[in-house]
Amino acid sequence: MRENMEEKQVQVSMIMKLKGFVLLLLISSCDPVPPFEEIPWIPFDDIEINLNLPQYSALRVDGGLQTINGGVRGIIIYRESASVFHAFERNCSWFPNDACATVDIDQSNLFLFDTCCGSVFSLPNGIPNGGPAVYPLRKYLVSVNGNLLTITDDVIN
Repeated sequence: MRENMEEKQVQVSMIMKLKGFVLLLLISSCDPVPPFEEIPWIPFDDIEINLNLPQYSALRVDGGLQTINGGVRGIIIYRESASVFHAFERNCSWFPNDACATVDIDQSNLFLFDTCCGSVFSLPNGIPNGGPAVYPLRKYLVSVNGNLLTITDDVIN
């Protein structure tokens, strides 16, 4: 009987060690899950921009960038070509509710960045390629009709 009891204790000990090993294996094999906070959404009326106006001269050349009011923290417009424009929400996708989570245009005009968290976003797609952010910037629908650019609050990503 005593041998039976010792044998059961050994079995229980082995099972506990095996469970601990499996748990450790599961934890160490998983990639950390990045936090996901929904970027707040604030509806806005369509924004119409006349590209002939002097304040939008940066948008008359490919690669041009311009910040405007609208959205949650503002909008960055990027001209890829004469007929393709992108409009990105300036609210960073990494902890978007933080007071400083605002994306700016880098001085080189080659990418966008958030000085608060250090995230870097590529142009023309707004996908993060540096820093902690793993989600792209919110992108709004843009249409072009001649020299008139229209940005709507319709999210396209």
